[in-house]
Amino acid sequence: VKTEGMGAKALKAVEDGDIKIVPERFNKIWYNWLGEIRDWCVSRQLWWGHRIPVWYVGETGESEYIVARNADDARKQAIEKGHAEDVVLRQEEDVLDTWFSSGLWPFATVGWPKNENDPNSDLARFYPGTCLETGYDILFFWVARMAMMGIELTGKSPFN
Repeated sequence: VKTEGMGAKALKAVEDGDIKIVPERFNKIWYNWLGEIRDWCVSRQLWWGHRIPVWYVGETGESEYIVARNADDARKQAIEKGHAEDVVLRQEEDVLDTWFSSGLWPFATVGWPKNENDPNSDLARFYPGTCLETGYDILFFWVARMAMMGIELTGKSPFN
């Protein structure tokens, strides 16, 4: 996954005070990791986890694929690209790595993406949160990824 854009948004969230790291001395870890961020291999060959949201077009091969939130969206995109309505779509079998799945936790656990537009949903009620207490040793591995994913996919920092 290309992370430069997401990393810059998470970096800016701390710089602008949208997210406050306590104690402030750990801001340095945040700035060091996100200022020199590298692309992120998110694929794992495990039997459990969030499946990678890629659908391959056709019964075999992987040269043509669609990235979508769900199977219905993948089919809609395939039809828009000129494929027949009954085109075979196969979802990637690999799952997202642990840190990627953990990065989705603040909003996936309260109904995202299903309830994105429901003002009465748990997502609307509980996201974003106010406080996250964690150890400095996973500040980048988990917390920064929650910030990157939250800002990228919901437009909001997952906590402040």
